[in-house]
Amino acid sequence: MIGNRPPKLLRAFIPLAIGLSVVGGLLYQTVQENGGWSAVQGSVTLPGWPVALLSLCGLVLIRDLGYVLRLKWLSNGSLTWRNAIETTVVWEFASAITPGIVGGGAVAIWGLHRQGMNAGRSTALVFSTALLDELFYVLAVPPLFFFLGDAVAPPDFDSAIGWGFFWVGWGLILLLAGIIGFGLFLAPYSTQKLILRCAQIKWLSRWRDSLSEFAGDLRQSSLEMKSLPLGHWAGAFLATMASWTARFLSLVAVMAMVVAPFSALEPVTIVARQLVMWVYLLISPTPGSSGVAEWLLGAFFEPWFALSGSLIAPAMTMLLWRLATHFIYLLLGVLVIPGWLRRTRRSE
Repeated sequence: MIGNRPPKLLRAFIPLAIGLSVVGGLLYQTVQENGGWSAVQGSVTLPGWPVALLSLCGLVLIRDLGYVLRLKWLSNGSLTWRNAIETTVVWEFASAITPGIVGGGAVAIWGLHRQGMNAGRSTALVFSTALLDELFYVLAVPPLFFFLGDAVAPPDFDSAIGWGFFWVGWGLILLLAGIIGFGLFLAPYSTQKLILRCAQIKWLSRWRDSLSEFAGDLRQSSLEMKSLPLGHWAGAFLATMASWTARFLSLVAVMAMVVAPFSALEPVTIVARQLVMWVYLLISPTPGSSGVAEWLLGAFFEPWFALSGSLIAPAMTMLLWRLATHFIYLLLGVLVIPGWLRRTRRSE
């Protein structure tokens, strides 16, 4: 948990600066190597870019609507639409300013608690959404790999180290899903006992009462989550699938604006390569995987960039993709969070 301190909005400029620096450096290098701006030929966008732009905007809306809907369903209606939307903004903003392996889950728990939900209930809700995310990932990888084979990764990736690292990461995600599922749904009483035992540790004794209350709330919330109607869980999982699919298809829409027409892009392969890339983004030490994401994009999608007649297509793709999937949440966070903090101060 992160206590009562709000996320530092100034940290939003760190991933923004890193990402723009990488894209700007690549763009400058490309232009200089090809005779300067006056020598760069080819338009920045393709003739059909308006349709691709509309597709990108629609995918962004689907992605965020899916996040909001699953919060509504898994909270069993206790979150209002406004609460769910603001929680999504806070969560995504926190994810954008923290390393991939940290994520925004702790901030989401704090945000739900600040809106009046007890700590156990907010933890159970966030862990449930994390479980759905991990299930989507571990279930999506095998069939795509089976049908696409070696096309799911660039040739340079085809090594024991590259694939070994990927499958270790995939296995850890599967293990984490199992731990969350077991602790939250199969053995909530055992989870409560474990937390109570931890509360007996000497250096945690000052929080013993709070931990005991949290353990009881978490157990009760776990039981409530288990009793949710099957339709709520099915809707939440479908919303998760829609959100992640829309996130991965966003790159296809961006490429259709600046790289090649939709018909030449092989969307399924592009999605599959992002699934492989995702493991590496999760362990990135930079805020929001800035810098690392841009570098991996160039390594994984170079064959499609080669189709473009524009020398600056790779840099434009990186910029637009990060705007749609990362920088947008920095902007929304800066706009929404100050007012949200003032409005929820009394509830906290």
